[in-house]
Amino acid sequence: MKRQFSISMKRHDLLCLEFDAIGNCFLRRLSRSELLKEAGKSLQEDFSKLQIVYSDLSFQKNISNFPLNSLNDKDKRGLLKFFRGSLQSRDIRQVDPAFSARPALWVRHNAILLSLEQIRAVILYNKLFLFDPDNPKVKRAGKIISERLEKTISGDIDVNSMPYEFRALEGILVNVCLSLEKDFSSLEPTILENLDDLPTKLTSRQLEELRSFKQRLCQFSARSQEVQRVIQEILEEDENMTNMYLTEKNSFPKHRRNLVEHEEIEILSESYLQIIDHLTNRAELLDNAIDDTEDLITIRLDTIRNRILFVELTLNILALAFAAGGLVAGIFGMNLGIPIFKEENGSTIYFFVCVFIILASIMSLYWWLFKWCKEKGLYSS
Repeated sequence: MKRQFSISMKRHDLLCLEFDAIGNCFLRRLSRSELLKEAGKSLQEDFSKLQIVYSDLSFQKNISNFPLNSLNDKDKRGLLKFFRGSLQSRDIRQVDPAFSARPALWVRHNAILLSLEQIRAVILYNKLFLFDPDNPKVKRAGKIISERLEKTISGDIDVNSMPYEFRALEGILVNVCLSLEKDFSSLEPTILENLDDLPTKLTSRQLEELRSFKQRLCQFSARSQEVQRVIQEILEEDENMTNMYLTEKNSFPKHRRNLVEHEEIEILSESYLQIIDHLTNRAELLDNAIDDTEDLITIRLDTIRNRILFVELTLNILALAFAAGGLVAGIFGMNLGIPIFKEENGSTIYFFVCVFIILASIMSLYWWLFKWCKEKGLYSS
């Protein structure tokens, strides 16, 4: 029983790539408790805040102990908000490959959790954990992140001035943007070529390809809009952007950064938001081009359908006219002698007169029906 329990616990361990401060990468297996313990090493700032809250409440209420029943609802809500702001076990579901998670970027007091484009990561002030290392996208992201972190050794001034968590976050955003650009670059030329050929080569195969391309484009637009939404949500929350300075909070736990002092992370986020916006707008323009082409195809198909209806209407008028002539022949045919059969009392002149009358009736009826259809707008010249 104990062995089965240990096996089940191992199944819940998370396999990840760990990146240190200089970009070295290690394959590591972590349980949830171990991951929380790693994040707990950077909780100095959290405990400092808790001490400040405790001292403030003690001074206001003049109490030496700290029982929860002595707090009012406002104080309790403040403490609950503080504890919820720390990394907790339930937060790890967002980066666990065993769970499906929507794109998100969560900021905690001691960590940044990120789930974008199959990249799931936990960023600390001095470490980065990249999960699901067998995923090809994660392997590609690992190389980009490692190169980004190694730039600190090569002496890149712009990168060296950035704290570790921002360099790690930028490496992930670079990978996300490159992945989206690659997918869009494989779609755009093919779709444009298909749109150019459709007006001259309208076939069922071309239409099926267009439908497939539009479906793939919709999937790409949904992906880019999700990334766009995640970055915009970060930019709209000053508190989240301030809490993303993990290195500063760990090095100077008593320092309180102003809620509006987050220019560095704001510029970083806006830079990649511009790239995502550009891709999203291009995808929308391409989708509009497909819609315009579909409208053009619909108009052309309607024109072809109208021509077919025109021919069908003409044949129906002719059939009606000949049916009328056939009715006359059916009524009088039994009383007309046909000279070719050499019947008695047959008259050649009478036969041709009747034929002429029937043909004239057919032509007159056809002309009248044709004129009536044009007056009613059923015919278009």
